[in-house]
Amino acid sequence: MRILFLLRSSIHNRMGGAELQAHYISREFKERGHEVHFAFDSNKNLQIEDDGIIYHFLHDYGNSFCWLNYFSIGNLLNEIDPDIIYHRCRFAYTGIVANYAKKKSIKMVYHIALDNDCWKNKVPINKNYIPNLIKEYGGRYGIKNAYAIIAQSRQQQKWLKKNFNRNSILMPKLFPIPPQPFKKSIPPIVSWIANIKPVKQPEIFIKLAEKCQNLNAQFVYVGRLMKGERQKILIENTRKLSNLEYLGEIPFKKTNELLSESSIFVNTSLYESYPNTYIQAWLRETPVVALHHDPDNLLEKRKIGFQSSNFEQLVKDVRYLIENGNARREMGKRARKYAIETHNIEKIGKKYIKVFENLMER
Repeated sequence: MRILFLLRSSIHNRMGGAELQAHYISREFKERGHEVHFAFDSNKNLQIEDDGIIYHFLHDYGNSFCWLNYFSIGNLLNEIDPDIIYHRCRFAYTGIVANYAKKKSIKMVYHIALDNDCWKNKVPINKNYIPNLIKEYGGRYGIKNAYAIIAQSRQQQKWLKKNFNRNSILMPKLFPIPPQPFKKSIPPIVSWIANIKPVKQPEIFIKLAEKCQNLNAQFVYVGRLMKGERQKILIENTRKLSNLEYLGEIPFKKTNELLSESSIFVNTSLYESYPNTYIQAWLRETPVVALHHDPDNLLEKRKIGFQSSNFEQLVKDVRYLIENGNARREMGKRARKYAIETHNIEKIGKKYIKVFENLMER
């Protein structure tokens, strides 16, 4: 099987959740003897160590103008002639790839990255109206015309069926299993990991740390800081709190080390999909407390964390876990057990291969 992974970025120029999962999946195919190509946007002369995957670079016009790669993508498909195209994250490429795949009788697999990928979103009238319009309707076309769609949760499957009348394949994320034991820091660390932007609501984590100043715990947040006055205010507010520390943007390996040392992981995002950080935390016996997002009610159903729903309850849930070490540790053990059962890279990697082989036989 010849498979092309086509995204706007990869772990070699941006470490996001979609890029990490695409990396893991592509390596599973390569290690099982398939011919794997990986195309992404980059204007830098990246030196990528030979890992058996063939890399291709598209010009990086940015999110708003990536559609300018329309003909470049067509030329790339002619050059590679893949059996399957794997595409992830909904933007202009989604429509472009689906259009070419349909014309060339190539099977396109679209993988949902975020919950709002499953919705028909309104396009706000502002200076970015035209690029956002292309992104929205290119995404809709891609969803309607993809050969197969992979969803990360049952809720995503329901939304896809309701909004686009599309069935989808439910596939768990896949992760290598870190070995025990995990040395949790004393006093306990409460961590937050994400790119620092409005939808992630880091200011709520800062308020949470402020409400817990009387407890023996350290609050730590990390992520790529965006420019602007809002970010300056975050840093200024952080400096006011002795129990709060901002570590900046750190490598993926360091985020795993932080989660290994953490006793609680907090998510304050307005919306997500099925965050990689949840699984990374669970694998390291770290329960998750989410302000809003609990995919398929796993936190509550499996008793591996809490969905707080509002700020007052978020404070109560985090304070409870800080003050009740036994409950926290038992929750962490259940979380690791669940993550190993559900997200083991060897087991899930075989499932991906089987799904793609079945698509080839249709």
